[in-house]
Amino acid sequence: MTHKELAEQIVANIGGTENINQNWHCITRLRFNVKDRDKIKIDDIKQLDGVMGAQFQSGQFQIIIGSEVGNVYQEVAKLTEGKLSETEAPTKKSGNVLDQVFDVISGIFTPILAAITGSGLLKGLMAIAVVCNVLTETSSTYIVLNAIADATFYFLPFLVAFSAANKFKTNPSLGVALAGVLMYPTFIANAAAGEIASLKFLGLSIPMQNYSSTVIPIILAVLLLSYVEKIAKKIVPNSLSIIFVPLICLLVTAPIMLAFIAPLGSLIGTYLEMFFTKLFEIAGPLAGALMGGLMPLIVITGMHYAFFPGTFASIEKFGYDIMLLPLNLVANLAQAGATLGVIFKTKDKKMKQIAISAFIPSVFGITEPAIYGVTMKLKKPFYASMIGGAVGGAIFGTFAVKSFSFAVPGILAVPTYIESGTNNLIYAIIGVLSSFVVGFVMTLLFKFDTGEATSENKISEVNKTNNEAPSKIMAPLSGTVKQLKDCPDETFASELVGKGLGIIPSEGQVVAPFSGIVTMTTPTNHAIGILSDTGVEVLIHVGLETVSLNGEGFKRHIEEGSRVNLGDVLIDFDIKTIQEKNLSLFSPVVITNSPEFLDIVVAVKENEVIEKSKEEVLIVVN
Repeated sequence: MTHKELAEQIVANIGGTENINQNWHCITRLRFNVKDRDKIKIDDIKQLDGVMGAQFQSGQFQIIIGSEVGNVYQEVAKLTEGKLSETEAPTKKSGNVLDQVFDVISGIFTPILAAITGSGLLKGLMAIAVVCNVLTETSSTYIVLNAIADATFYFLPFLVAFSAANKFKTNPSLGVALAGVLMYPTFIANAAAGEIASLKFLGLSIPMQNYSSTVIPIILAVLLLSYVEKIAKKIVPNSLSIIFVPLICLLVTAPIMLAFIAPLGSLIGTYLEMFFTKLFEIAGPLAGALMGGLMPLIVITGMHYAFFPGTFASIEKFGYDIMLLPLNLVANLAQAGATLGVIFKTKDKKMKQIAISAFIPSVFGITEPAIYGVTMKLKKPFYASMIGGAVGGAIFGTFAVKSFSFAVPGILAVPTYIESGTNNLIYAIIGVLSSFVVGFVMTLLFKFDTGEATSENKISEVNKTNNEAPSKIMAPLSGTVKQLKDCPDETFASELVGKGLGIIPSEGQVVAPFSGIVTMTTPTNHAIGILSDTGVEVLIHVGLETVSLNGEGFKRHIEEGSRVNLGDVLIDFDIKTIQEKNLSLFSPVVITNSPEFLDIVVAVKENEVIEKSKEEVLIVVN
């Protein structure tokens, strides 16, 4: 599937552009804010070639793509440009306040991370050049490079303003104008000189503060702008809105921002920085171990974005961060170590290939392919990575290891730990190596399925027995036969998944339609894949959109890789539960490797009532 085809399938299964409010991407994931999450066919998206996983996290719908996410996003952006929904469905929004906060912070910072991480890495390379006497801090070359690297952080309010305006659906140029007000040279000069504490404006006191490198003041200001603009558009006639709406927005928002919001935001940033600094002063090793060990879970849930304001506040005030960036670094290298352990230990060729391809990005701080494709899938290596992260975090917490610039927490970020006259870089290297080695060794020590008896090997054995005789597929369900083309789900109806038929079940039980190997199960137990001894791959999907039940009313009796015989019970399900949730009982039974065969013949008539394991429903012609 090409990037364009994958993008088209993703947008279609999300519910079309009319169901998308906002879309952006990070290093490995496509991220969406949607109008109605019930329209998303998450199960179908997970099955797309090129998709590693899909989930709702922190108020967003996230699709894990991996290293190709930038290319796929470009195609998604082409499809959605100028077509996104302007309205949201309040009833569908999460009631979890934390989720909404994480969604806002993620939506603001993710689109501008390229500039932040690129500038941060340049600062690290400059530090190496100074230590190696390639550059001096007084040379003109260093001064120019420093301007290039430091501009992003000094003028960070401008980047944040533009991104926040897009997130809050307000005018980006007005948002950037507010950032310009905050960064106006007169205010910065007065703040630096200290001679003028404040200016008076219509009875308001405007404190003279330097807001360079800050993020919270401008985020709060743009949030206020979004409300002021909506009100202004309601009271100003459309014919005059292009003139008076911007005027009202600036005259109302800017003074309130300067007098109240910006000082409040600065104060919040200061207290966030003080909290994290005090936490490490009181319990450095323990705090480091907890954060380093739990960081993979924090990143998976999107909670790491909650630390961004504190991180930037700390870097702006002290010039370094001791929380998010350092502990993310040890966690990521522990993940890389665990992935390397899988490469050495697994005998499953497919898993080894996946682990090798995921290892290199994880070393450079891109760990989603390793987490979703390797360690979390095998479980024990994921635990090993958490132990490695905890060890590295404890070392970082003990020696208060500092990161002096924002960079992707991978091996290339190590130069950002250089500090003249201290052992900060040495401690950083010790912590990184420790987390990597512990993650690697613990993976080798833990016992997990290394592939000797995996379904992948069994499948290759099964395929060897494939012969020229037609394969008969017995009914996996009792119920009424339907044509697959009449399936309400277009993905099945168009035979994208494969050829087959539909069954409206009359009894809540799925049985094996032949003897073979279980090749696929789902956490929600609503679907199962099985490979016959003659090489036919069958997917049995109970109902439509039943993934939304999260396993309610479903009970699976076998595990992936298990050997089953014709008539063995695979899944029990409650028909009443599906009906009560207003979900369709139409259950597709499809041959997922249909192109490998000459023909797939439906052996029963439409609306015929069949009994599980006793009726021949499909004939596969080799």
